Amino acid sequence: MKYYSEILKKLYDSKDELVKAEVAATKAKSDREVKAKEVTELIKAANEATKKANTALREFINEYGSFKTTIKSEDAGTKSDFWDLFDKLMF
Repeated sequence: MKYYSEILKKLYDSKDELVKAEVAATKAKSDREVKAKEVTELIKAANEATKKANTALREFINEYGSFKTTIKSEDAGTKSDFWDLFDKLMF
């Protein structure tokens, strides 16, 4: 006799195989949802930090005319991240 999983839309030879497959799929989906929520929260925090930095930089430039700094390679992350900062600063 074959057993059909409504969750996975597949046929299995035994009830045990079906149950194991459904439990594994449910766990994988749950793990993915937890990780996706974590990534979403980190992206939100990064965007908020970027907004704060841009606001502080804009205020500094308005008050003092320019901003000069030295960025070391370990501070910049990747080269593209550094130049992306300037793209975001365009008013």
